[in-house]
Amino acid sequence: MEKRQVIVRMDDRVRLISAVLAATTYPDRSQEHKKHGTHPHARATRKLVGEFGHHPAVHAMQVLVDQGLGLPSMVGYVLRLSWPALEGAEMPRWVPPRWDEHLRHFYEITQLAKLWADEDSAWQPPLRHLREAFSKVDLVTFLEPFVGPIPEKLVFMPNISYPTDQTIGLRVGGELIAIMPPPLAWGDSAPWPYKDDEALAYRVALTEYLNILLREYMAFHADAFAQAAQTPLPVEEQYTALHPHWDDQFRGLLRTAAIALFLEQSVSSLEAKSYMQYMQKLENLTVLPGMVAVMRHFIEESRAGRYGGLVDFLPSFPQQLREALSVTPRETG
Repeated sequence: MEKRQVIVRMDDRVRLISAVLAATTYPDRSQEHKKHGTHPHARATRKLVGEFGHHPAVHAMQVLVDQGLGLPSMVGYVLRLSWPALEGAEMPRWVPPRWDEHLRHFYEITQLAKLWADEDSAWQPPLRHLREAFSKVDLVTFLEPFVGPIPEKLVFMPNISYPTDQTIGLRVGGELIAIMPPPLAWGDSAPWPYKDDEALAYRVALTEYLNILLREYMAFHADAFAQAAQTPLPVEEQYTALHPHWDDQFRGLLRTAAIALFLEQSVSSLEAKSYMQYMQKLENLTVLPGMVAVMRHFIEESRAGRYGGLVDFLPSFPQQLREALSVTPRETG
């Protein structure tokens, strides 16, 4: 069976909303949170739009940012508009009045089209490198044992503008979309090229796709997961404090274990081990080696036809995890 490729592309609507974001206080806030170097195109964009901070499109976005509305909501809204007319989407209640009109005017008055044409050479290497990276792997085949058939197209977008320190995942129409800035370097250094860390692109893609797919899968099989939730997961108190609900704990554990397995199968065992050690330290996931062992067994058994999906595996999951932890030592990093 021919593998379904992850579609790597850029989208002018995403570039537009990134440019509006560049004119808000968001870039300065992100630097306050974690100082980092930015891509030359991001700096060029901010320089171009800097004098338009009082434009109604920017003012509206500033209010939304200040109110804490997530960027996925804003990006999802603009991706439902036509291009370049920016018309046609149903207006969610949170959308400021006439924002679509203001966005269109912002695009015209800032002459963003000229900037993008002049800076096209900055966009082509990320697109080329990521297409090469995703041509080597088969994410759909890997994901389907966990979440069932995936009818949507998987889309991955590089973003060398803003936000520079945040990935975005969302569903729009028949697509699951992951948007990723270039890998951050140290301190004020410019970010790394995407080609220098293909494994990070895979991790971002799997994280964003699984965040959406697992939540929906668990909601669809709510009764089975409610039954499974009667057995507490053997996670540390620090992890429970960050994720007090069983569903969140399970999603986090499964997502992290799945990514480790994908890296092990598609990149290298060294990359998988490095990722596991990083996540153990970041979230105190000492149970992770055992969870990876259980999920490895689940995938093997699924391919052999024993399980029709993750929901079929749930009844035996607690026992298998206990057995895995008895033979797989917890690693404290």
